[in-house]
This record gives sequence, structure tokens and C-alpha cells, in this order.
Amino acid sequence: MQHVTLCFKGLRDLWRNVPKAIFLAILVAALAASGVSQTRKVPPARPAEPVASDPLIEIEKLLEKQQFTEAESKLLEVVKTQPGNPQAWFDLGFAQSGLNKNAEAAVAYRKAVELSPKWFEASLNLGVALAASGNFKEAAPVLKNAVQLKPATGAAQGLSKAWFSLAEVLEDSEPKEALNAYQKASGLAPGDSVITLATANLLAKTGDTTAAERLYLKLAEAGNDQTTQTAQATEDLISLYLKQRRLTDAETWLKKYLAENPQSIPAQAQLGRVLAAQGKLKEGLALLEALPNATADPASARQLADLYMQDKQYAPASKLYHDLLLRAPRDAELHWNLGSALLHQHKYPEAQEELLQALQLKPTLADAYFELAYAAQQNKQYELAIRVLEARAKLLPENAATYWIRAVSFDSLHAYKQAAENYRKFLATEGGKSPDQEFEARHRLLAIEPRH
Repeated sequence: MQHVTLCFKGLRDLWRNVPKAIFLAILVAALAASGVSQTRKVPPARPAEPVASDPLIEIEKLLEKQQFTEAESKLLEVVKTQPGNPQAWFDLGFAQSGLNKNAEAAVAYRKAVELSPKWFEASLNLGVALAASGNFKEAAPVLKNAVQLKPATGAAQGLSKAWFSLAEVLEDSEPKEALNAYQKASGLAPGDSVITLATANLLAKTGDTTAAERLYLKLAEAGNDQTTQTAQATEDLISLYLKQRRLTDAETWLKKYLAENPQSIPAQAQLGRVLAAQGKLKEGLALLEALPNATADPASARQLADLYMQDKQYAPASKLYHDLLLRAPRDAELHWNLGSALLHQHKYPEAQEELLQALQLKPTLADAYFELAYAAQQNKQYELAIRVLEARAKLLPENAATYWIRAVSFDSLHAYKQAAENYRKFLATEGGKSPDQEFEARHRLLAIEPRH
């Protein structure tokens, strides 16, 4: 039976759940949704007061209403007649960002930046649009430039967003610079839980688990005033404890999490596994068995089946594995688990079939080879048992059990020379741990050795 992997799955905060490129696209949309006046400021190249005939006045009303398709159509005509107007290019990029046309938006924002290089909002939106289109390499220098500029209004808030966007872009390529950018963003927006959580996640990712834990704890202990980040930080803290095998701490925080989220089946299931891993198997089983519709949820059903196996309750385990395979017939590990459960119930033909399927689907399941060899030997399919052990020997070292099955199989096929060789290896390896089998091995050696 494979080791149960401890992992925590629960509701994920939006900022952590989406791929980075999609996150940045959301940021673009968020900038749009927050109000046109916040991000579309008059650049230095535009007169302070637009003239009444300026076509952008009516178009910007469309942008305020998020009527991006109509606005884009009109702006494409405007930039043909006013190619030197940075505001027109900015507005076009804004409309295209709202339509998720990030590559096109980047082109428009770049024109606005070229025409008005010190315009903070244009540089920020260009960097975000480039990142949203997957071009992190070009986005980074643009955002590095943006954080050096001055927003038209709301300087601290705007610069915090810029530093945060830069950090997101740099996480994979320059993690130290990304961490510095998160710290800059946090300094401009003290107490921002989204920034704190992102910083903690990067610290954990780069191996500074002590600092990450400190920030997770800060958020997790914040209470219900920051519900989304509190819940996410608690999940991430639990995951950190599980990776470190700090099961007592994980249990404590799982119980705190469940006090606030009593309907979370993944958390209930995880707590059951943590309890079992601490030796509280019966308590963990009772918790999982009490879950509403536990067997209807594949993850919970699988965890419950795994605990049944640990508790040597092979019949209910095999039923759950069988039901799970109806939903996922090509899951190699489920076939292996079911085969193992059947093997313990001495249902050798059924076990052999499941184990064969497991290894056909995933030949790297090294530990499954021994169970298949044992099932084949019990089914008197000795040649199959020997072939399976040969395949296993390419992945794992031999041991007393493999020598025994090979010896018995050769003996049953009247291949006495090979049988004697493996009986002797078995005796040399076993070292008095299985007196009954050792007695039988010596007895068979006396019977067969003179024949070769």
C-alpha cells in the first residue's frame, strides 16, 4: 500500500488560485472596474481642459459604463486621425484590456507611453497588459520604470499596485527582487492582507519557512475582519506544517479552521488523515465516517479507504476502491489499492487482475510488483510470478520475500537448480525472522539438491 500523501485542499483565494497571467488580466479589469477617473488621468501632452468638440469626451463616457466594444470601435477611428494623442491611445488600450485583448492593449499603451514617457498610469497599464499576455520578460522593465514615476492622484495606492504587479512578474525569474517589490508594496499599503499573503507564499516558496510562518500566523490570527485572506493564510499555514510533518500544529489549526468553516469536507477529511498519521487511527476514521456524503466525494472516499487499509478493514476499503474505479477506470494507483485490499482478503484471482491493470497503466509502481508476484504464485501461475519478479529486480533490490516466492515458483515448475539457488539466498537473507519458512526451505533443499 502506498504511503498516504498529506495535502490540504480547500477553497482558494482568487489571487492564489489563478495562473499568473490570468491574475494580471484580472488586475487590468480591476483597474477598469475601480473607476475610469482613477486610472485614466490627463497626460502632460493633453490640455488641462478638453475642448467641447473632443471626441474622447463621449467615448470616455462609454468606458465609464464599461461599454468596451463600442468604445474600441470609435477609438480605432480616433487614433487614425490623432496618432499623436497619448490620451486616445491610452483609452484604446483601456477598452481593449476590458475586452481581454491584452496583446492589442499592450500595443496601444506602448504608444501612449512613447508619446508621454512620464505618465505613470500608462506605464503601469502597459506592464500589466504585457504580463497578462504572457510577456513577463518585457513587462518587468516597464513596471520597474513605472514604480519610479508619480501617479496623477492617489500616489501611495497607485505605487503599491505597481510594486505588487512587478513582484508578481518577477517571482519566478528574480525571487529576491520580487520579495523586495512586495515589501515596497506593503510599505505603501500597510496592513494590506493580499500583499502580506503573497509575500508569505513567496517566502515559503524560496525556503524561508520561518518568515513565511510568521506572516501566515499574522493573517490567520487576524479574525473575521479579513475573512478571505484569513482563511487562505490558515490553509497555507496548515500546508506548511504538513510539509514539515508538524502534525500537532497542523491538527490545532485544522480544528481552528473547521470552527470557522464547519462545512468544509476537505478540511474534515484532512484532519482525519492527520489524526491517523499521529496514531489516532480510530479517531480519524470516526471523523471521516461521520462526514455527510463522504463516499460521494472522490477525495474523501479515497482518504477513507486509505484509512480502512491502515486499520486492516480490507472489505470496506475494497468496496470504496471499486466504486472509485467506476469513476476513474484508468487510475493506476486505485487499481493497485484495490488489488492490495483483495490480496489481504485472499481473493487472489481478483487481486491479480487489478494489480496487472495497475502495472499496465503505470509500470513505475515498483512496490506493486511484489504483490502481483505473490498473487500469481498463490494462483499457481508460477511463470508469471517469476517474470514479475524479474521486472521488479530492475527497479528495487531483492529481499528475503522475493527470493522465497521465486524459490517456491521454480520448485513448483521442477526447476530445481534455480529453486535451490533461491532457497539458499532466502536463508542467507532472512536471518531467523521466519522460522517456519526457513524450516521448509531447508527441508526442500535436502529434497531437491541431489537432483541437479
